[in-house]
Amino acid sequence: MVRAAFAVVLLVAVAGVAVPAVEYAGVQRGDTAVRDAVDRLVTEARALAAGNSALPPEVDPARRSVSIEFPTAGFASAGVERFRVGRPVRTSGSESEVEWRGRSETAATRFSWRVAGGTEHGVVARGIRIRTAERLRVDGETRFVLELVAVEDRTVVRVRREG
Repeated sequence: MVRAAFAVVLLVAVAGVAVPAVEYAGVQRGDTAVRDAVDRLVTEARALAAGNSALPPEVDPARRSVSIEFPTAGFASAGVERFRVGRPVRTSGSESEVEWRGRSETAATRFSWRVAGGTEHGVVARGIRIRTAERLRVDGETRFVLELVAVEDRTVVRVRREG
């Protein structure tokens, strides 16, 4: 009887240590997977912009369809709660200053995300304008359509979820 009680106490103690560690690893794995997905999206947008000319949106612009893997909620994996693509926040007085509404010479895109149980993260991709008209839902393998358009004499890669 004492052995059985000791085994139960030991199991509870091990679970008390292991479960938070697994959750933490899942958050870290999710954040890394989203960062990799952002890198892939930026790479695809740069390749589209490098190989084509920007056309007005009403003309048939250059397009590229791409499938990108985002993390899903599961054992030792945190799913994406929020994912945003847009203009960078103005950082006054710094070398990386970007004016509101893309009115500066610097093209840039801000990606921000949060995975379940994690904190808000953000990165800025310099040298390319990637925009979306909608809030992008991402989960697992997500297909996007990228279009290279000219908006107000600026080259913009518009991204939307396919389908």
